[in-house]
Amino acid sequence: MTEESIARDLLAALEVVVLEQDRDRTLRLAGAIPDWFARFRPGALSSPPRIEAALGSPFLENFLADAEGFWTAGESGRLRSGLWTEPGPMGDDFHLEASAVRLGARRFLLIEDQTPGYVEKQSVLQRARSNALRSREGRREEEKKAR
Repeated sequence: MTEESIARDLLAALEVVVLEQDRDRTLRLAGAIPDWFARFRPGALSSPPRIEAALGSPFLENFLADAEGFWTAGESGRLRSGLWTEPGPMGDDFHLEASAVRLGARRFLLIEDQTPGYVEKQSVLQRARSNALRSREGRREEEKKAR
């Protein structure tokens, strides 16, 4: 097992899509393809290794413009897109985050599916809101009885 294969397998286990930008600004898949990505953009897999740069996403298209500046400046670290929601072809929403990374002269775009964590956070927040509402309603009822 080589260092490169370990890195590729590790990113696949973390379900991160790795795309590399070529000199002609096209993106190609670099590594294993997580199951969620095949559900998110099945058309992107029909003609590997090159794919449509923005994957049909206006948000990602805008982020790629920011990433271009980051890559050109030769910055170290990574530039994060922040969380965004994108509809899938079957009507389900994907909550994603992209990162631009430069390693030497190579430019990478990483896309992570944040849906499981997002759904969990939404559930926790909804329970907290419901509990606060019940508590508020209970206090109101007690105040009415006290009058």
